[in-house]
Amino acid sequence: MIDIENAKKELINHVNKIQIDNPRVQMKLGHIIRVAQNCKKLATNLKLTKEKIQLAELIGLLHDIGRFEQYKILDKNKKEKFDHGKAGVEVLKKDNYIRKYIKEDIYDDIIYTAVYEHNKYQLSEGLSQEKELFCKIIRDADKLDLIYEGAVIYWEQPERIKQVEEGKLSEKMLEDVYQTRLADGRNKMSEIDQILRFASYVFDVNFSYSFKVLKENDNLSKMIDKFDYQIPETKDRMMKVKKIVNEYIVNHIH
Repeated sequence: MIDIENAKKELINHVNKIQIDNPRVQMKLGHIIRVAQNCKKLATNLKLTKEKIQLAELIGLLHDIGRFEQYKILDKNKKEKFDHGKAGVEVLKKDNYIRKYIKEDIYDDIIYTAVYEHNKYQLSEGLSQEKELFCKIIRDADKLDLIYEGAVIYWEQPERIKQVEEGKLSEKMLEDVYQTRLADGRNKMSEIDQILRFASYVFDVNFSYSFKVLKENDNLSKMIDKFDYQIPETKDRMMKVKKIVNEYIVNHIH
C-alpha cells in the first residue's frame, strides 16, 4: 500500500530543504494538494482499486515537483525555456529519490510517465492503456485546479487586472477556442490571453466526471465574468468564449 501522509510530509520536507524565497512556493504547494485530491476523486469515480486510487493521489502530489527546480532558476533571473514535467522526473530518479515516496518500484514507470506527460500539449503516442489512464487522470485533475485558480486566485494584483481589462486578445488563441481546441500558449501576446488558455483547457478534458465538476463549480464563467472589459469588441468575444466552453462542457457530460 502507498502511504499518502508520508508522501505529503516528504514533499514538504523536500521543498523546505530547497529554501526558495518565493511566494509562489506556498501557492504551488496548495495547488499540488488540491490536484492530489482531484486525482483521488477521479480515480474513485472510475472505480479503480484502493491501491490504484492511492497511486493516482501520489501522482498528484508529485506532478509539479519539478516546479521548485524551475523557481530556483527564475530566482536567478534566468529566462530559458523550462520543462517542469521533465525536471520532475529527473528529481525523482536522482539517487532513486522516488523511494522516499513509495517503497515498491512496480509503479515507477507509470509515475515517471504521468509526471512527464502532465504538462505536454498532447500525450505521446504509444503509451500503454494503464499509463494513458493515469496520464489522463493527472491532466484532468491539474486542469480542474488551474481553472479554479483562474477564477479565484490567479488575478489579484490591480496592475494585472488592469492589463486584462484593457487588453486585446490574441487572434490565434481566440481561433483555437472558436475551433474547440487547446490554445497554444506560445501565441500568448498579453495578460488577457491567459484567460483564453485557461478556458481552452476544457477541450483537453477526458472524463465525464471532470465535466460535471466544471459545470457544478462554474469556475470558467466566474473567471470570465470577474473582469470589466474596456474594449467592447473584447467583451463581446469573451462572452462568445464563455458560451462556447459552457456548451462544450454540457455536451460532454454523460
